[in-house]
Amino acid sequence: MTGHLSLDTRIARFLEDSTADRFESLALETFAYQYEHNLPYRQFCDRRRLTPEQVREWRRIPAVPTSAFKVAELTCRPGYRSTTFLTSGTTRGVERRGRHLVADLALPHAAILSNAQAHLFPDLALGADRMLLLSLTPPPALRPHSSLVHMITLLIERWGAPGSGHLGTATGLDAERLSDLLRHAEAEERPVALLGTTAAFALFFTYCDAQAAAWTLPAGSRLMDTGGGKGLPAAGMIFADRPVFLETCRRTFGLPPHAVVNEYGMTELSSQFYDEGLAGRTTTDRKAIPHWVRVRPIDPRTDDDVPNGAPGLLRLYDLANLHSVMAIQTDDVGVCSTEAAGRFQLLGRAAGAEPRGCSLDPAAQSVSAP
Repeated sequence: MTGHLSLDTRIARFLEDSTADRFESLALETFAYQYEHNLPYRQFCDRRRLTPEQVREWRRIPAVPTSAFKVAELTCRPGYRSTTFLTSGTTRGVERRGRHLVADLALPHAAILSNAQAHLFPDLALGADRMLLLSLTPPPALRPHSSLVHMITLLIERWGAPGSGHLGTATGLDAERLSDLLRHAEAEERPVALLGTTAAFALFFTYCDAQAAAWTLPAGSRLMDTGGGKGLPAAGMIFADRPVFLETCRRTFGLPPHAVVNEYGMTELSSQFYDEGLAGRTTTDRKAIPHWVRVRPIDPRTDDDVPNGAPGLLRLYDLANLHSVMAIQTDDVGVCSTEAAGRFQLLGRAAGAEPRGCSLDPAAQSVSAP
């Protein structure tokens, strides 16, 4: 079997080349590597009688449920010093949080930057052009195990101009400082990228309404939100409706709908999915699928693909998850269709599924006001 360093290199090159048709071969190699080195995953596969010798195409690679990350150390490098990302949205206490052990950040970082370049900063050269990035999340010192905070910090390092940073605090959001920074950016005609959870933006909107605050941000400004309605208090549930959220962004920040990009991701994955608004200057409720990822809506009763255009539970295959588990079974419901190849529509959580996600962070539940 090819050593993991060689496989690392070939996956990294594939991430850089969207024209290459190597997903199938790399996925099968990754499965064989993970089966050999990830003992809990191997046991999971053996119980299903699906080994590398039996699996000949990527759709048959066994997918672990996200709940498995709560009970097993799903890593190909046990004992290796890993970056640990923890899920923040469980209802069973800290001890039941999912743990994604990332033994090497090189591939996740490559996936994050490539995706962000295409969908958040298509007009900025990687590492050259910069703009003001303001995050509604706490800094990494306060959330060292948050994959979202880690991702946003990486974006700030690559694209953030002086003055960029996190406005979240240990207990919520410094809304007054954020307001001041937006006021200065507006006066200086300095484009801004706002980044955070949907719940944090909803709370900031409530603050803005109370302060009668609104801005017309300069052309080129944008906003990325994630988490949807998860974690929104009852008073803010109106913002779970996407048209309402977009209209509030227009009214509060002066942002056109295509400049408001929703992101879908999870702690157990290394890659993210974005709306295509900025790249196509149009609004859409479909998420772009990176070429190193595959998405399958499946019927949980049969474990097969649902018919074209029908809703199913999303099963995700992420090559950037090389040293943990590539194939993940979620409790999220979505739709794929041949008419929108390379995209999917996220519909929400399956009935009875446990609430989860970055928006459930209790620190997003308050703002500091004058």
